Amino acid sequence: MLTHVTNTLAAIEQGAPVDLVFQSIAGTERANASFGVSLALLEEAHEAALSLGRGTVGDNVMYFEMGQGSTLSANAHHGVDQQTCEARAYAVAHRFRPLLTNTVVGFIGPEYLYDGRQIIRAGLEDHFCGKLLGVPMGVDICYTNHAEADSDDMDALLTLLGAANVNFIMGVPGADDVMLNYQSTSFHDALYICRALDLKRAPEFESWLHTMRVTDAHGALLAAPTQPLLEWIDA
Repeated sequence: MLTHVTNTLAAIEQGAPVDLVFQSIAGTERANASFGVSLALLEEAHEAALSLGRGTVGDNVMYFEMGQGSTLSANAHHGVDQQTCEARAYAVAHRFRPLLTNTVVGFIGPEYLYDGRQIIRAGLEDHFCGKLLGVPMGVDICYTNHAEADSDDMDALLTLLGAANVNFIMGVPGADDVMLNYQSTSFHDALYICRALDLKRAPEFESWLHTMRVTDAHGALLAAPTQPLLEWIDA
């Protein structure tokens, strides 16, 4: 659940089966304070999630989101440029050995990234810095509706990130996030980039898709079943 870390802690205390602890983080102490978090609080949440012992492989229980501009929007950048502040956020993430981290670089709006070119630049910067600092970085390839950007810019960034071995992207139905009012990528975008660059799904996911008869033995999508879904799954 994408909720504040204190809510997740409360859920753990009440016995909820939490697998991943989510929190947005930034690259300065003041910016993190504006999110209502500190390194001590993140450490508490990390230890609480580990105490549940739910992992069957590894002990990576954290999920962080970030993106250039958050420190500037909180007036917590201390005069430092956005990319440097953002790289510091990845150092925070690295400390807690996350399962995944995700830069929502175009979501914050044209007040910080004006147009499609700036979003493309920032997305590639975040991907590079994530690789450099050793965090499992994905990118929400996105833009707000009042930015000087469009889906062509996102297609360009998607292709560039695919060529640069991005770990994952977002899948939002129709690429349209109606809750947060911004444009992202959809499931068909993931299919496009896999086919265009001959990329493979994670082996466990590929096996599951084949078992559930979503894909064939070669990984291609199968036609939708004509029988009711539950009968098809039971079969």
